[in-house]
Amino acid sequence: MPVSSRRAFLARSAAAGAAAAGFGMRRASAQSSLTLNIAAIPSDIAGSAYYAADNGFFKKAGLEAQFLGIANGAAIAAAVLGGSADIGYSNVISLATAHAKGLPTTILFPANLHVHEAPTAGLLSVLKTSPIMGAKDFAGKVMAVSGLNNIADLASRLWIDKNGGDSKTVKSVELPFSEMKAAVEAGRIDAAVCDTTSDATLGKPGDTLRLIASTFDAVSPHFAPSVWFSTTDWVSKHPAQAKAFIAGMRESAIWAATHHRESAVILSKYTHVTPEQINGFTRTTYGDHLTPELIQPNIDVAVKYGVLKASFPVSEMISNVAG
Repeated sequence: MPVSSRRAFLARSAAAGAAAAGFGMRRASAQSSLTLNIAAIPSDIAGSAYYAADNGFFKKAGLEAQFLGIANGAAIAAAVLGGSADIGYSNVISLATAHAKGLPTTILFPANLHVHEAPTAGLLSVLKTSPIMGAKDFAGKVMAVSGLNNIADLASRLWIDKNGGDSKTVKSVELPFSEMKAAVEAGRIDAAVCDTTSDATLGKPGDTLRLIASTFDAVSPHFAPSVWFSTTDWVSKHPAQAKAFIAGMRESAIWAATHHRESAVILSKYTHVTPEQINGFTRTTYGDHLTPELIQPNIDVAVKYGVLKASFPVSEMISNVAG
């Protein structure tokens, strides 16, 4: 989706978002305010929830947000399934794996989007002086990813295979984003699948790393790698609050698209990264509505590489209150 088209879409969505928010507020105002326990990774990718809280979007919808700062997806899933969190942030492939195992997770709303014109993750990078120039050059090399068999790992394999290489010859190792750049510079690994928060200068003059590819494009030029989810039991018992959460998040996504400086100040409180540093990297694009088309590319690549044994209707993963 071209940038101009995306901006126009967001503008058109504002009216619909306001109407949806109003619906959520009317439903929630008829009840006492609910403290909503949200498990979110303190990062720009999950930032729309923080903006919804600090800007009063949740409060207007009858919700009081309480954040559980959890650093990884596995711990978030455990918190939501165990009941200590009502709603959490997760990548879609982890949720699809849980769904295939019969766990009662359900998707409510998109989180960060991959947008071809403004990629923020899946950035396959090497040392600037590396002899690696294309997919074929990755044979026998070691590549760091934030999690094995997650979307960053699978997208990179797919990019290599689509561009003349053989991903079976590449070894993936797991490293936190914060350690990737130093590991490439030290020669402990040959490449890393970075995001913009781990290297704000990636692709810019003076950086020690060189961008090889935006690998998420191999999956789709426009999709949602991560989402907000809950359990089917919680949603069935709290449908009005689930809808209010969605209304607040929609308003936040639309606001964040045009308020980068203001959102950086809010995000700084939760990440302890300065607003100047936050504004130094490409900011996340957030989804403001959920469709099966945003989710399907994750399922397709997971099936292709055997993370999922078989495909299934994406609608099975999406809550009946989602929007």
